[in-house]
Amino acid sequence: MSTVDGGVDFVAAPWLYPGPAAPGTGLLTRDGYRRARAHAEVGASTLRPAAIVDDALRAAGVRDRRLVVAVGSNACPAVVARKLTAGDVDPTVPFLRATVTGMAVGHSAHVSVAGFVAATAFRRPRSRTAVFASLLDRDQLACLDATEPNYTRRTVTADECVLEIDGGGRPVSFDVYVSKWGTLAPPGGSPIPLQTQEALFGTLLRDCAAFAALVGRPPHEYRSVMTELAGAADLRAALRRSFATSGWAARSGFGD
Repeated sequence: MSTVDGGVDFVAAPWLYPGPAAPGTGLLTRDGYRRARAHAEVGASTLRPAAIVDDALRAAGVRDRRLVVAVGSNACPAVVARKLTAGDVDPTVPFLRATVTGMAVGHSAHVSVAGFVAATAFRRPRSRTAVFASLLDRDQLACLDATEPNYTRRTVTADECVLEIDGGGRPVSFDVYVSKWGTLAPPGGSPIPLQTQEALFGTLLRDCAAFAALVGRPPHEYRSVMTELAGAADLRAALRRSFATSGWAARSGFGD
């Protein structure tokens, strides 16, 4: 059992987004994160993926859980623990390592209130993307939905994208959060893949004229830019509009 790092604070340090993903398939509880091991390594203090799920469902006392693929900070146990605890919801959540075919991860065409540019999913045929999928009950889903005002939680079927859980299992559907504002992409080009905030802000300040004009800073000052954006709602709104009007907001392909 490892403790959940409470030092992931995107308000104080937005450049740390999306935070460290889970170290592997495991179970988040109030006491920390319990990682599963490969079948041959299973011992008294470890769990196989299937046992992780069963243990979580027994602990929660319910079996009606939804599989939600995380594409940004919701793959970070510390972030999920903080969201659920703040919402006074049980933080017992299984995290399952998986691969999804037909979906990729980029950046939403808006700036968050903390100053970072968050992740979003978009359709990309034949693309294979490593992800984490969480099993969430009704209260946990409602709590997480409330923390994602810029996203729509969409149900994706196996006809659209195939999710393969490590250790076996292809669910018939799963949910994923998709940005309401589109996916960042240069006009006529492919969406920018998920990357560090430093790399992304460098790209936007160099290549997106509307972004550079509104921000007015050189690429190496990305941290001060993010801090400024966190305290400037009007500027964030202007940037979101500029992405849309300058052709930098591409469709996700998930029904938009």
